[in-house]
Amino acid sequence: MTEKFNPKAIAKTIDVEELYDLDVTIARFVLPRLMAFKKHNEGTPHMNMTHEEWNKILDKMIYAFERIACQTEEDTPEYKAYIKAIWNNEEDLADLKRAAKTSLKPISEGLSLYHKYFRNLWW
Repeated sequence: MTEKFNPKAIAKTIDVEELYDLDVTIARFVLPRLMAFKKHNEGTPHMNMTHEEWNKILDKMIYAFERIACQTEEDTPEYKAYIKAIWNNEEDLADLKRAAKTSLKPISEGLSLYHKYFRNLWW
């Protein structure tokens, strides 16, 4: 017989340091499991999806979680230029902000796909 899931009991054992950057903590939990899932999974979420298409989706998810887990999601030249301009009190930031947001789109896309396919991560 399996033990009943008790989130309140588990919450009492969590180190508060895990909560400072909870997104990073969660990404570090999810990332290796997504990688293993991709390696061992042989199915797809839909009959009309190929294994190659599903792997590309999983790769996008993995990319997003990897960047968050390693805290490198903002390590793009565009994002760094935007932050530098803010620190230098530059006035015209619109183009830099747009470029910075664009550079973060692959991470947003991977997280959106994770949300979309969350209930399909099984076999």
